[in-house]
Parts: sequence; structure tokens; C-alpha cells
Amino acid sequence: MLRRGFSPIKLFATMFVLLCGGPFGLEEIVPLAGPGLFALVLIAMAVIWAIPSALIVAELVSELPVQGGTYQWFRAGLGPFWSFIFTYLEWLGWAVDAVIYPALFAKYLLQPFVEDPGLALTAPIWLAVIWGCAWLNVRGVKEVGFLSLVLTSVILIPLVALIALTLPQLSFAVFTPLWPEDQSLWTALNFAIVWAIWSYSGYSGLATASEEIVEPEHTYPRMLAIFLPLSVAVYVLSLWAGVTAAPDWQNWEGAHLNVAALAVGGPVLAALMLGAATLAAIGLYNSEQLVLGRYVYAVAKDRMLPPFMARLHPRHQTPFVALILHAALFSILVFVFDYVELLVLGALVSVPVFALTFVSPLILRWKYPNLRGPFRIAGGWPVIIPTALVPCLVLVYFVVTSEYASLISTCALIAPAPIIYWAMLVYNRRRGVEMSAFESPELNAALERGRARPAREASK
Repeated sequence: MLRRGFSPIKLFATMFVLLCGGPFGLEEIVPLAGPGLFALVLIAMAVIWAIPSALIVAELVSELPVQGGTYQWFRAGLGPFWSFIFTYLEWLGWAVDAVIYPALFAKYLLQPFVEDPGLALTAPIWLAVIWGCAWLNVRGVKEVGFLSLVLTSVILIPLVALIALTLPQLSFAVFTPLWPEDQSLWTALNFAIVWAIWSYSGYSGLATASEEIVEPEHTYPRMLAIFLPLSVAVYVLSLWAGVTAAPDWQNWEGAHLNVAALAVGGPVLAALMLGAATLAAIGLYNSEQLVLGRYVYAVAKDRMLPPFMARLHPRHQTPFVALILHAALFSILVFVFDYVELLVLGALVSVPVFALTFVSPLILRWKYPNLRGPFRIAGGWPVIIPTALVPCLVLVYFVVTSEYASLISTCALIAPAPIIYWAMLVYNRRRGVEMSAFESPELNAALERGRARPAREASK
């Protein structure tokens, strides 16, 4: 049986390292979009993308706090086939993103000492990160949460110091010109929007571990409410402070916040900033393993993947088979793909999942009109419809402006999903199990609890 080891503070810390992890990575977007336009997009996307996403996830996890998160929400709304297809895409998006971080950690770690490290140096570091995080995840969410607490502190300390040291010099003048003079407005805007979508996404991820969270229907929405404004402040204020300390933003490149830290805080702050960026990659990869393992566990438990993938560790009660299989998979993939390929593909395969997550409250309110949780978006249909559809317009813009080759690659990655589903359908029928008729006991129990909840409790 799964153990509820995620206390509110550990859940919040894991949210921070998983869904934010600091502003590291925005440095490469600054010369492409311009700090002024970039800051405006970060604020605007927080309003039209991040806040609706957080509200929708808060309502869904409050109504259906079931292990598997989006998989269970999709199953409740659309049934087993489509829930499997969209969960495959969700898993793929997280998996493609996760492969980035072992290599990124090695790059940050070796950068001060070796100009061009080869595989002899990087490969052992990649594998140590992959299998070390697998070991920690097998031990349970308490250990993952404790590491996240430590990493959150390590990341925030140099960022707060950088902002504090530049505070007297902060001025809106550093944001001019609004975008690079050698770049068109639409090109600059696209760079900023893609980064904002990537950085303000994944809010449903830790809901996959709902049955390991203390009172998830209450805790998850509350921690999201604290996390969201903090993440926006981290991105915008770090950008503002960085450009103030290192105003030659046209020449910014990867890890340039280290240069800004050196300019205002000397070698000590620069070293702390480099350490924060390096360890942020560990936090991101480690928490993504938690998410990925729970997806596979939930789907396998409902017999849509081989049942052995749902086995729990006899001592730690964690889905250790799924975690070990992921470690083996990433031990191969980390040698195959590069950062840019993974970033683009990860964003594109997630588009259908984002869209379905946004409209899931509409589907569930229509299909189960009495389903309620402790938190519900107020205002009825006139509020929930625009809340769901406005971020979908952003997705349409993102797809329309994407390169044709990337869209073709994305379709190729999506294609195996129905094949895997039909293969499992045949596998189960040969064993006398009708997969499409199989009902999830946990989901059914959550639906019954939600329908029985008094309407007044949902408004609290």
C-alpha cells in the first residue's frame, strides 16, 4: 500500500524544484527576445496561461485526488482508450524533458574546469545522476521531499542575494529597446512565448502521487497558490536584476546569471549561483522520476500496461519496477538526443495534453454535475469556459508558428500510442480480462466521494 509521505512543506519544495527550479535557462532567450518584451510576456503569460492552469489543476485534484493524476481525470471524462492515449503523450512529454537534465548537470559541473569534456568524463556523471535518483525515488516521497527542501534553499539563496544587491539600481530603462533591433517583433515574441509555456507548465505533475500526499484535496491547491506567485517573481525579478548587473544583454549566453552575480557579489556569489544552477538540474530530474513512475504505476494497475510494472517495493511501498525501467531507458536515451531537439519535441507532444487538461473541468462538470471537491472555480459556466479556452488559444498560436519538421517528428512520436493500447487489449483478452470494461476501484471511490460532498463545502 502506498504511504502518505508528502507533507505540505515537502510538497511545496518539490513543486518548486520540479515546476520552476530557478530562472536558469532564460539567459539564452534574453538576446533573442529582449529583456523588456521577455518580462512583459512572462507577466502576461502568468495571467492568461499559468493562473488558469493552476486553477484548473486545483479543481481537478480537489475533485479527484487519485494516484495517476491526469490519467484518472482523463479516464473519468473520456474512458479508458482516450485516457491511455493522452497519458502516453503526458508520459512522453515528461520523459523527453527528463532526459535533458543529467547532461545539463554534467555540463554545469564540468564547465569551470574542462572546456570540452568528452564522454569519458560526462558519461559516468550522467549515469550516476540517473541511477542515484532512481535509488532515492525507490526509497519514497519523504526522501524526495527532503532533498527538494534542501535544493529549494540552495537555489533561492543566491537569487535573493542578487536581487537584493541590485535593488537600489533597478530601473525600467534596462528594458529598452523592448526587443532586439535586428529581430522582428513576431520572432522575438515567439521565443518568449515558447519559454513561458515551458516554464509555466506541468502543474498537474505531482498529482500523479495524490495518494502519497497528506490530504491532497486540500494541500495541493494551497501549495499551488503559494508556488505560482513565487515562481513568477523568481523569473521576472531575476531577469530584472540580471540585466541591471550585466546590461550588455545583446551578448548574453547560457549561464550568464553567473556573470551578473560576479559583477555585484564577487566570486562568492558567482560560485553560489553556479552551484544553484547545477543542483537545480538534479532537482528537476529527481522529481520528474517521481512523476513518471506514478504514471506507469497507475496505468499498469488498471491493466493497460503489463501488471508487473505496478509492483510495489516490499519495504518502501514505491513503484520500484517502473522507476528501474525508467532509469534503464534514460541510460540509453541520454546518449542519443541533444538539448534543443528534446526541448522542442517535449513542448509539442504536450500540446494535446495541455488542451485536454484545460477542458477537463468542462467535461467533468457536464458528465458529473454533482461532482465537487473542497476547491472549485467560482462563477459557474460563464467563468469556467473562458478560463479553459483562453490558454487553448495560446496553444493554437504555438502550433501554427512551429516548424513543419518538428510537427512531423511529433506525429511520429504519437503514432505508437494506439498500437500499444490494442496490443494490451489482445494481451488481456487472452487472459480473460476485458480491458475496456475494467473499472478502476480508486477512481470509482473518488467519484463517489466527490458526488456525496455537500455543495457548500466546495465553496470554502
